[in-house]
Amino acid sequence: MPEWILKICGCVLFLLQSQAVFFPKCFHGRRMITLFSSSLAKEMTAYIDLRISTFSVSSVSNDKRALVLLDQYLDQTGFQGKNLTEDVLSDWAKTLSGKSKTVKEKLGVVRGFGKYLNTLGYASFLPTLPKVKSDYIPYIFSDEEVTLIFHYADNMKPINPKSCSAYFQLKIPMALRILYSCGTRLQETMALQRKDIDFKNRTIFLKKAKFSKERLIPVHDSLITILERYCLALGIMHQPDAFLFPGKKSGTHYTTRQMDSWFAEILKSAGIDQRKRDPHERGACLHCFRHLFVLKSMQQLESAGHSVDMNDLLLPTYLGHECLLDTDKYMRFSGVQAPESLDVFETFTAGLIPNVEVPYEEE
Repeated sequence: MPEWILKICGCVLFLLQSQAVFFPKCFHGRRMITLFSSSLAKEMTAYIDLRISTFSVSSVSNDKRALVLLDQYLDQTGFQGKNLTEDVLSDWAKTLSGKSKTVKEKLGVVRGFGKYLNTLGYASFLPTLPKVKSDYIPYIFSDEEVTLIFHYADNMKPINPKSCSAYFQLKIPMALRILYSCGTRLQETMALQRKDIDFKNRTIFLKKAKFSKERLIPVHDSLITILERYCLALGIMHQPDAFLFPGKKSGTHYTTRQMDSWFAEILKSAGIDQRKRDPHERGACLHCFRHLFVLKSMQQLESAGHSVDMNDLLLPTYLGHECLLDTDKYMRFSGVQAPESLDVFETFTAGLIPNVEVPYEEE
């Protein structure tokens, strides 16, 4: 190799090694990307390098994103020095947007970085982490919408039938009926095999559930009857290892992305607008069947005289949750989407909440 090329390579290597102290080792193609540019760039880079050796890739990625936001703010406001004061961090915190959980996570990263700065001898204020408040509102399908969904699911006609797997027009309606009737997660539903269905005892075994938890759930007789006819139609009744929703390729099953895509078409045909929703409100999607299952289960339990309170583990156990607190977000819904439940609540609280008149003042 010519000597002049060796000299150039040596210079490039020296520059990269010298810059590596100040910037994270991030490359995009052949161009190196520098994440930090403020007066704390060196310390942020060293902190990220320290985290890389200890934590997972996803955790480090979250740290990078939060510190990049702080770094950009410091750079834009002309911050100089190494000490992060309470005023600086408070003003930066006001620029954060998103859910309260997301804001808390970002502040937690900066709090950890502040502790690191303190160990280096720099004075850094440690922000107090806010309490996470649940502002999540699920979308609850009305009975009319459910009727429309199953109508269009039962009458689906793909534009290109050759691109679909066999018995496509049976699989989508069957999957939707399991989601609606059992409140199962989409991923664990798609992974079901013939041997997971016990027709005699009327149960479904979910072995690929969230957090690697297995659970056995009872199902209604009507669903068992439909499942039996479905397995006979697909020819998998005596094939225990066969997937309940086999894909086009042998040994595969429908993916959650495929189901999401087909369900979007069904919603479009049913005239259910997925775009109109309030902030933090989940739009209409397959996961909404799980929320609907919880709501209807609560209504059935209440009508049967079984009160659902914070000490009742029937519903959380069925859903695969450890306690009712994990089921909390599934028990939140809009009174507009479930007016009958709101009417019951208003009847129950009639006379308990006084009317208060607030004087009107023009500005």
